[in-house]
Amino acid sequence: MIRPVLYVDLPGIIYAIDRRARSRQHEFANFVCWPEPVEHQLPPSPILRNIFPLNPAARTWICEDHWRILGFAQVRERPQHIAWDMSYLASMIRQDISGEEILTALLEYTLEMAAVHGILRIFAKVEDEIPEMDLFLRAGFQRYARELTYVYDPKTTTLEPEADLPSLRRWNRHHVWGLHQLYRAVTPKRVQMAELLESSEEFAKLHVGSLQPLPSLFRKGNENFVCDVGVRLGAWLRLFRGHGSIPHRVALIVHPEHTELAEPLLRFGIRRLLETGVQRIFCLVREYDSGVITALCNSGFKQAAIKVLLVRHVASLATRQRTVPLLEQRAAYGLKGLGTVNSRQKIMR
Repeated sequence: MIRPVLYVDLPGIIYAIDRRARSRQHEFANFVCWPEPVEHQLPPSPILRNIFPLNPAARTWICEDHWRILGFAQVRERPQHIAWDMSYLASMIRQDISGEEILTALLEYTLEMAAVHGILRIFAKVEDEIPEMDLFLRAGFQRYARELTYVYDPKTTTLEPEADLPSLRRWNRHHVWGLHQLYRAVTPKRVQMAELLESSEEFAKLHVGSLQPLPSLFRKGNENFVCDVGVRLGAWLRLFRGHGSIPHRVALIVHPEHTELAEPLLRFGIRRLLETGVQRIFCLVREYDSGVITALCNSGFKQAAIKVLLVRHVASLATRQRTVPLLEQRAAYGLKGLGTVNSRQKIMR
């Protein structure tokens, strides 16, 4: 049976238990999708977390049998409320039940729930060349890019001084349109068609965060900078400050005609992050962004992982007669089912 559960970070708890078990040469669960440590943006303070324990943007489902958890899936909603990111998909390690069956059932259930809630696209990240990739392909997911994880270790790398950046500016609300044009200049058309980030507001909310001015208390761990070269934005930089065991993160987009900005901007970000803590620094970059990849390698970053980016376009269900537009006063329509059986036709007058 698959049922929803309240968001109490159950997947995160099981993920932590699994990683501890694997450090002792044991397996607890098989994780196919999980967020990188740096994909969690700045978490709320403990006080706010206790006041608001639920995350309305996350949905979690568990597959169980007689109160035994067999697997679980979790999605997070994007700002425009028409797309989900699959943050977790996992099956528990059991000898009596096939993990592939559990994962397939959870994946199919997630697609059904997406259609019910009016979600148009589901995105997922999966490690390259794992067997479970076939589950996604059979469910209709399509590959559209690969994402590379680079890591900077300050304990083993010496940072060279960065050059001056006279065009460097702090992020401002009026840079929203320019940031979207920067994304379009860097991103291949096939990727743009897969992601369909056609709204500059949506893109900015997804990558920059809130577009409204925030008190310094809330933006302390998150900074955005741009290089304004006059006719366009030449580059954009986002810094996430880690704490404790959570690493720092840097995100960078550089216009193809201004690749000379990549290295000094990246080194500026590294130096600024290391001022508050000597944690490792992560950077997630697409395989086609060669200018940023070159700057990462020249600045001491090492490649650590490769993930495949997948998307599944979902057809929404028309559940109300008035949501179907009619050009004539009398019309007949039918919907094709998931198999080969057609549904009954409905006559509307």
